[in-house]
Amino acid sequence: MTGSALLVNSLSRLESQSIPMATPASAWTYDCNGTNAQKWVIARGSTKVKLAGTNFCLDAGSTPGNGIGMKIWQCYDNLPAQQWYFTNDNRIALEGRGLCLDLPNGVLTNSNQVQTWQCTDGNNNQVWTI
Repeated sequence: MTGSALLVNSLSRLESQSIPMATPASAWTYDCNGTNAQKWVIARGSTKVKLAGTNFCLDAGSTPGNGIGMKIWQCYDNLPAQQWYFTNDNRIALEGRGLCLDLPNGVLTNSNQVQTWQCTDGNNNQVWTI
């Protein structure tokens, strides 16, 4: 599925800080602007979150945990930091870690870097729609 990852009930979209990337870029939220930096390839179930038309993926880093800022990094096969699970209730969870893609404190300000945080039922900061 190709589209834009959107935070539910808002117009703020998941965006890559820059394209093309020679170094890792931050993954943050930004108002809808229609640029390629907001176009993602993601599927239900086990998936990578890949920036459309590139070989760059959402990456949780080498020590994922609560409050760790997300980066966009070159995609690698079998790299746990890039292996996500898009749930039926619209959460993007790091596989096997109990951590979800999260909007820090629910702040919709442009350039707010997204993070991982413990998956929590009823936390709208962790609900994403395509």
